[in-house]
Amino acid sequence: MRIDCATLLMFLLIGVALPPAASQDALRPESSNPHCVVTAVSVAERTDGVDVEVTLSKLVQPTLVSLEHPHRLAFDFPGCELSHPNQRVVVNRGNVLAVRTSELSVAPPVARVVIDLSGPQDHEEAFAGNRLVIKLSSTRSAKRVAPAGGGVTSAADIPPVAQQSDRGSERAVPNLSVGSLPRPNAQLPAEGTPPATAYALLAKARALAVSDLEPLEAKAQAGDPESETLLALAYHTGTLLKMNDAEALLLLQQATNSNFAAAEEVMGIFCQSGFGMPPDKAQAVSWYTKAAQHGSGEAANDLALMYSVGDGIPKDPAKAATWFRSAAEAGDVTAQLNLAALYHRGEGLPQDDSQATFWLTKAANQGSLPAMLELGRQDLRAEHGGNVDAAIAWLRKAADLGDATAQVELGDIFADNKLGHVDYSQAAIWYRKAADQGQREAQFGLGARYLFGQGVPQDMQEARRWLARAADRGHPQAQLLLAKLFEAGEGGPVDTASAAKYYAPAANYGLVEAQYRLGLLLASDRSNSTSLVSAYKWLVLAQHAVKESATAAQELRKSLAAPQIAEAENEIDEWRRAHLPTP
Repeated sequence: MRIDCATLLMFLLIGVALPPAASQDALRPESSNPHCVVTAVSVAERTDGVDVEVTLSKLVQPTLVSLEHPHRLAFDFPGCELSHPNQRVVVNRGNVLAVRTSELSVAPPVARVVIDLSGPQDHEEAFAGNRLVIKLSSTRSAKRVAPAGGGVTSAADIPPVAQQSDRGSERAVPNLSVGSLPRPNAQLPAEGTPPATAYALLAKARALAVSDLEPLEAKAQAGDPESETLLALAYHTGTLLKMNDAEALLLLQQATNSNFAAAEEVMGIFCQSGFGMPPDKAQAVSWYTKAAQHGSGEAANDLALMYSVGDGIPKDPAKAATWFRSAAEAGDVTAQLNLAALYHRGEGLPQDDSQATFWLTKAANQGSLPAMLELGRQDLRAEHGGNVDAAIAWLRKAADLGDATAQVELGDIFADNKLGHVDYSQAAIWYRKAADQGQREAQFGLGARYLFGQGVPQDMQEARRWLARAADRGHPQAQLLLAKLFEAGEGGPVDTASAAKYYAPAANYGLVEAQYRLGLLLASDRSNSTSLVSAYKWLVLAQHAVKESATAAQELRKSLAAPQIAEAENEIDEWRRAHLPTP
């Protein structure tokens, strides 16, 4: 499933809950589910951070896994299923990039809630009844500078987009929303030497050693504005065990007296975020404007972000577009992506997809993975000419940089007969690269290649192995194929219990073949009245698409008592209500 530019080019989401699943998602009625269910995951903004709230049908203590490369917090809820699996919401507040849900395991069920981060992050957990509240500070564990109101962080703070995304069946993709993408390191060269920028100095401050403090203080006392700014950021981050925003502000004020653009931008960040002072958005605008006028593309982008979302000031798309263009023309990758978003939507300037493509190309040529991915997908769409060769070229650039999302999409292209570029050997190569990174779509694709002997020797054991990895992470098509292998005894012994275990979530997802096969499997045990009720339910649900299922349902109905039929019909109605299309 490919997601179009309109889906990608969205504005930042603030204080939102994870959206309800679409009709094909596996919505499990809590009343009939013996397992714990994660019924909702929501994100709320506080003045000093972000709250992630997980609501459960009953109290379950999660296991926390703190991961790096990229940084993320994974909360695993044993014995729990997700009412809305494979959801993702962009946050971009402080250190929190996004929150997403996935099924870590189907049997036994383990629900996972992942908080994607731009760096190390302290947090607090507290239960309120059956709700787990995860509190994350906007100032980050190391108190790193990050604009509030949707500002982006440095490239060093944000991991590659390919590693951020753990795509579900709908493929979580890079979000080209304003302010959601990493900025490059310092640019805007002055006489051949890149000037110091706020985010470059932040990275430098975080790398300081205690032995650096004395010479740095000496330079700052001598009035060197870059040293003053660097020392201020060291005080802010607590790098040198001196966490003091008040002292940082004094140093920044001295540096700004020299019209030092990086100090002016940092002052804007402090005012916007309320570091060492109450937030003052008007002052933030003033400082960002000064820094932008002194050549800071970062500040121009930060200023444009404030106007684009109306962060404490009136929303002004035209001013946002003006400042994004200023930074984009100076070479700021983030601004180029954001300007492309505005052109696509026609906000603050005329709608113009050719200009959107122009700026995406600029960003891609500077190594932006999100831009490469979007250009590749764009070239596949009919309205852009369906240029598969051009799509492959862009996706290959991203894939060669290790982007697992691009690797999977290349595999999909080479395995899709409709696109006219079938090369199963290439498909298997790219699927394997992404599968080794843990991408469940790639694990499914590679398992399917082994199943059918496409691009690799047919090997049912290998098919089982890769399909099981994807199936245990909630991939419905992998669950169906794996269940069929268990039922037929391909790649291993016949195992009808495992077949039923994997048919069940695929059937609940809405795959009619899984519903039909599960119905037949359950109906084979005539001694189990509960199985017969479920069998009838699944056969009826599949009968609109599988003619044999209607016949099997009618035959089974003859052996059911009236109360059993009533129970099954009630379950059928519940399932259909839970799977109504989203308005």
